[in-house]
Formats: sequence, structure tokens, C-alpha cells
Amino acid sequence: MKAFRRPRLAVLPAAAILLVLGGVWLFLPVRFLEIIDEQSGRRYGLFPAEEDARIRLSWIHSVERTPWVEQYRIRGTKLILTEVRVKSFGAGVDVEAPESKVEGGWVVMHGIHREFDALHFIYSRRAGHRLHLGNRDLDLRSRVPHHAPVEVRIRKRPRIAGIIE
Repeated sequence: MKAFRRPRLAVLPAAAILLVLGGVWLFLPVRFLEIIDEQSGRRYGLFPAEEDARIRLSWIHSVERTPWVEQYRIRGTKLILTEVRVKSFGAGVDVEAPESKVEGGWVVMHGIHREFDALHFIYSRRAGHRLHLGNRDLDLRSRVPHHAPVEVRIRKRPRIAGIIE
């Protein structure tokens, strides 16, 4: 009988080590894209995000009534604007982009590399705001109320935050 009990007792330290390592893993900080209400702080979404991941924000411009697409890359906890695509060159278009060309009916501006701590906009169903993380549509329409002041930011939080939310 004692021969069977010894192996069980030998497993306890290994199980304890695995439990501690698992706990450490769950609480290590990782990067998330967070969508919140800018005024109330209410969270609309929390998504795991990798370094250098692409974020795309698109909408219909309120004055020109044409599509507008901005593309960002994640660097640490910053959002780096890398490209802007517009269907018409009018109100609000950054005319100082290093490289601009016309591609398939779009004015495409490259090489911008402007750094942001967060993106801020008033979500509008009429404007058709869409937010993509990589190829994933983050479905603002089902998450965010019409005319809510939105902030999109990159935060480091414990890994478990993404599991329980």
C-alpha cells in the first residue's frame, strides 16, 4: 500500500508548481484593444491585440458623403496612423501626407506614421462606422449606442481580463 501512496505524494509538488505557473500566466499583462464610452468609461469591448496588428477604422464622411478609411498599426500601447483612403479630396483631408496617389478611384495617402494614444469619435449608425482588428470586424453596431462618444485605445491588462470578459 505504501508504494502506491508515495507516487501520489510526489505528484503534489509538481501540481503545486503547475498551479503557480498557471496563476502567473493568467496575471501576466498582455495587450488588448479596448473600446469604451469616453464620458462614462463604460466598456463596449476588449479584444486581444498583438504588436504590429492592423486596425482599420472606416465611415462615411459627414460633409462629402463618401467613404473614408484610416489604417493604423499597434506599437506598444500606441496607434500609428499609416494610411488614409478617401473617395473624394475635401473637408478634413490631410494634405501633407508624404506619399499620395490615386488607386482604383481612391485617393490613398501613405507614409504618414502619426502616433496616437487613442482614437476618438462619435459613433454614428448613419456614418456607418466600422472597426476592424486584423480581419476581424469588431461589430460596433451591436456594441455601441448611436451617438456615443467612443475611445479606442490599446492597454496592457492581465491576461485573465480577456478571459472573463
